[in-house]
Amino acid sequence: MMKCINTLTEQGPHRKKNEDAIRHGVNDKLPIHWMIVADGMGGHKAGEVASSLLTDFVAEQLNTLSEVPKQGWKSYACEILKQANSNIYEKSQKFSHYKGMGTTGVLLILEQNCCYIAWVGDSRAYIYHKGQLIQLTEDHTMIQFLLNKGAISAATAANSNTKNLLSRALGSKVDVEVDIVSRKLYPGDRLMLSTDGLHDFLSEDEIKHYLGKYIKLDEKNALCKKMVEHAVLQSSKDNLTLGLICL
Repeated sequence: MMKCINTLTEQGPHRKKNEDAIRHGVNDKLPIHWMIVADGMGGHKAGEVASSLLTDFVAEQLNTLSEVPKQGWKSYACEILKQANSNIYEKSQKFSHYKGMGTTGVLLILEQNCCYIAWVGDSRAYIYHKGQLIQLTEDHTMIQFLLNKGAISAATAANSNTKNLLSRALGSKVDVEVDIVSRKLYPGDRLMLSTDGLHDFLSEDEIKHYLGKYIKLDEKNALCKKMVEHAVLQSSKDNLTLGLICL
């Protein structure tokens, strides 16, 4: 069912380092495809360390898994992120120069015609299905929390200067709550995982336009590059990362 996967992570013209990370792979024994996107917490020490710890741990777990988890993919995906949270938190407490580090994380596990997406933070997953774009994740930000409570309007949320203030992150506390969704997939569906440096600076219509064009393997990552360039032109000053999957 899988046609192609393309990924790109860019430091961007305004950052001194790239705190984003992305990994993907295939476990032929099961078989599954997987992808993880992370955004190290900006303004904190060693954000790039936290995002690398997360993506490396996920890669190790999913590449070496020898059988389908008895508890099911939903529970397993949540457990991976919770264990990664513990690993990051323990390292931040052990070494003073890592204290305060953290990362977002959105994990995709694709098995046959179904995908499972677990996440913490404001890195996102989208699906393009029959010409429609659907955001599968909900941001773990203070603005989204206030919006869900009805304390602020959608217009206020959209124009807020603090819309990226996280309400949850991996590694910032001993325990973390992980959200998860699952969805049946069909031939022609396209999936995208991204960090806020990309999706905050592209409208839903613009993302839909690009995913609508993603129909075959693009060895030079031309579509990913166009999306990143567009977001930079729209004033993104963050790192920019995306992963595309076409079915």
